[in-house]
Amino acid sequence: MIFNRAKMLNRRANQQKFKIDEMFKKLPISQGAVIADIGCGGGCFTIRFAEMVGQDGKVYAVDINEKYLAYVGEYIHKKQITNIELVKVDGVGLNLPDQSCDLIFLRNVLHHIEDRTWYFENMKRYLRPKGKVAIIEYKRRSALNFISLWGHYVEEKAILETMENTGYILVNSYDFLPEQSYNIFELK
Repeated sequence: MIFNRAKMLNRRANQQKFKIDEMFKKLPISQGAVIADIGCGGGCFTIRFAEMVGQDGKVYAVDINEKYLAYVGEYIHKKQITNIELVKVDGVGLNLPDQSCDLIFLRNVLHHIEDRTWYFENMKRYLRPKGKVAIIEYKRRSALNFISLWGHYVEEKAILETMENTGYILVNSYDFLPEQSYNIFELK
């Protein structure tokens, strides 16, 4: 059942309306980089990150759900992908090495984080100097839908305020995603 859900998450992430090719072009990723994919789900972005950073890079596939991690683990084992490390978290911290990440990526995850101030204060320790945090999050929509009804969004203004208050500066903001905000930050 969970494998079907992981596959569904990957299919949904690849829908044309989410413009993932354009989204990836805007990310500061180079060969040899280290990326943490927070809330990796079915691994759609994790796998792509692994290709982009190459064998000298590394991707941490981070999730709270062991079954999603098992799905990603099975896939990378089958495809013999060696630059991805699975990281199980408990919702409190990231369990990553200090100053290990060039990019920490959160897509449609922020609405699940209760204490965002603590979370982003704590996240600083995992970033390398000039490391970036990319946050893509659903916008609130006026129409009644799953995202609005269940609170699966965070207003962009609230994201910007949280990041400012926790010591980050906005370095890029994009508006080509019709249903989501897309912002990239680094430490002040």
